[in-house]
Amino acid sequence: MRIVHAITCLLRAGAEENTIATCNAQAARGYDVWLVFGRDVDQSTLAMVDDRVQTVQESILLREISPVADARATFRLTRFFREIAPDVVHTHQSKAGFLARYAARRAKVPIILHGVHILPFLNVSAPKRAVYLAMERLVAPYTDAFLSVSKGMRDAGIAAGLGKPDQHHIVYSGMDLERFRNASVPDGRPTGSMIVFVASLEERKQHSAFIRIFANLVGRHPDLTLCLFGQGELEDPLKAEVADLGVGGNVRFMGFRSDVEQWIAAADICVLPSLREGLPRVVVQYVAAGKPVVVTDLPGIEEIVQDGENGFVVGMKAFGDMENVIERLLSEHGLAERMARASRVVDLSRWSVAGMEPKINEIVLGLFRKKGLEARIGPHAVSAPAK
Repeated sequence: MRIVHAITCLLRAGAEENTIATCNAQAARGYDVWLVFGRDVDQSTLAMVDDRVQTVQESILLREISPVADARATFRLTRFFREIAPDVVHTHQSKAGFLARYAARRAKVPIILHGVHILPFLNVSAPKRAVYLAMERLVAPYTDAFLSVSKGMRDAGIAAGLGKPDQHHIVYSGMDLERFRNASVPDGRPTGSMIVFVASLEERKQHSAFIRIFANLVGRHPDLTLCLFGQGELEDPLKAEVADLGVGGNVRFMGFRSDVEQWIAAADICVLPSLREGLPRVVVQYVAAGKPVVVTDLPGIEEIVQDGENGFVVGMKAFGDMENVIERLLSEHGLAERMARASRVVDLSRWSVAGMEPKINEIVLGLFRKKGLEARIGPHAVSAPAK
């Protein structure tokens, strides 16, 4: 079987980790796997791709909307799909999800999948919602299956009228959970209480709003430290804001760290105040590490954070409540430890890396059987185990 994965960016983020893990497992299964990505690429992330996966960069594929560039990217993707004649095109992220599905349709690819890591029309302005929803609805008829990372994403896609309900599947984002369960505390941990916030430094993660909340907390807890893990275009403005608020001594910009699991292990509280996510991998990792979690009310978040049990879930329109619940975790005797114990017993087996690709393979083979295309891939694919 020949499978092409198309993704907009290849940076340090959850959708990329999910996609690369799928590519690598499919290559180990013996399939002919290609990974096509756009202009924005991080070389350390690219290095995670198995040597058996063939990689192609299409630099004209951009995150930003650009009618000319997008038309050229669609033309080049269509030509590429026609040249290599894949059995399956599996798209990821919003821009590649739109352009590559359209191109795959034009190239008459038999099976077209879309990985729903996030839905672009959720929690955005009304004009953006209208545009993004129209684009998703345009290519939905070309899509044989939607693979959502959470129940919340699946339900939102169905509610938006994207395809038929039986085309929507939940495939949890697999990861190495033991890395977070068994991590040791690093040297250099600050004294006092520590909050960890792991996310790329971009607008939808709401770093600025959280830093203002944190500044209020420092007024009552001078020994409190916030460690921000991630990189992005907002780093300099955020550093300036931290300085303006007078909390430069309490905030650490940690950048990208390969030992992030150790810092999560050292945290007293872990947070993610994001506006839009699918089901964030980092929250699964927080819970795997046995931490109390404070997170915004993202679609599907109830699958891993039970409000009042192993953390607090704060409404999108009640962001100020985040300060109140963190204050409780810092001040109420035994509350943080009780929530940490609750996190340690959450069943996270659905997020095992070993279970993700076999589920995708089952869906793909089911689609070939449904379309009567078994001869195209051969009988060996039906029973081939992942190696």
